[in-house]
Amino acid sequence: MVNEYFQFIDYGGTFFYYLFELANFSFLAFLALYLYKIQLININSLIAWLLIFFSPLVLNYFLISPYLFGDQFLYSGETFLLKSNGESYFQQPHVDLTGKILGLAPLPNFMTVTSLAFSNKLFLFLSFLWFKRYFNNENQVLLFFLIPSIVLYSSLALRDSLIMIFSILFLISLLKNRYLLSIIFLYPIFILKIQMFVFLSLYFIGRTIFRAHQSFALMALFGLFILIIGFAFEDQVLTLINIYRWGFAAENFSVGNGYSSYAAWSLYGQEVKDSLEIFSIEGAILKSLIKLPIFLLLPMPWNWSNPFQVMQTIESIFLICVFAYITFKDQAYRNNELILLLFILLLSSMLYSVIMANEGTFVRYRFTLFYPFLLAAFFITKNKKGYFKKH
Repeated sequence: MVNEYFQFIDYGGTFFYYLFELANFSFLAFLALYLYKIQLININSLIAWLLIFFSPLVLNYFLISPYLFGDQFLYSGETFLLKSNGESYFQQPHVDLTGKILGLAPLPNFMTVTSLAFSNKLFLFLSFLWFKRYFNNENQVLLFFLIPSIVLYSSLALRDSLIMIFSILFLISLLKNRYLLSIIFLYPIFILKIQMFVFLSLYFIGRTIFRAHQSFALMALFGLFILIIGFAFEDQVLTLINIYRWGFAAENFSVGNGYSSYAAWSLYGQEVKDSLEIFSIEGAILKSLIKLPIFLLLPMPWNWSNPFQVMQTIESIFLICVFAYITFKDQAYRNNELILLLFILLLSSMLYSVIMANEGTFVRYRFTLFYPFLLAAFFITKNKKGYFKKH
């Protein structure tokens, strides 16, 4: 069923809402039960995924207001319109592609923002089935899909889950030397999230052209190449960095007189804009190194306003510990493949750090970046089929 109204109707909290969305949950639950019946997943996965599938009903309209993540209505409206008559209303490529992909889920109802959350759950579940086949221990893989942020963001009608899924597909394909397939997966990332496209493209160049995963010397050469390109195109690089710094600052700008965001920025933001401008590559590197610890630990304790933010900080520390554990267990840090992956993650984190403004936004950005690299790091160190030589 598709919402027949061109004007979006918010069914949240009504009898119809639970009727529509419990039907969607039932579809996913029966799918999990069937896969357990044919022994494609074990009992732990069955229980966990039943809980994960139920989480959209616990979050949207119950624990949190869907208007806290207002983009949900943007993607939902586009999906409903595309499924109704095949037309795009917003004329934004990332919104259009998100709507098309989430609309592919064979759910019985597309009526509320939570319907798209169930679409995200389905695609995340399929990515779990695909990823776990490379490992003997299904329970270990399952733990990565129980991280609170992946449960949260896949419980919302947002594009973050799709960005992470396509990034995982790209990284694993590249690690398996399936270069053409990895390029194919780069295309939707280019539309959905240009920053992730840049980060993953750097990894692709380093691995395929410089073969930086084969030796430390080649990796150093790749790092030198990035530095030379940065200085050679300093003006263009700084222009992009400053545009992003100003843009994110404008989103969070307020002067306390009724004006906020871009309206306030256009009238009163010049002084702040001047203070944010970076004039050299050296300055950008220094600024990124200073702000990197903050980016890694967002949200900071002095900005806590609710228990959810405390949990996010704890999760930030936990993710850093997991990366450290993966890196040092069995001396995995000697694996040049892993070193290259972590180098790209560090470089990407530094780029995000230098443009960082709103904490809430960059907590999401940080996890969207970290999660695919975390699974790729696990794949490198635990891959049972031996795609990589031990160093």
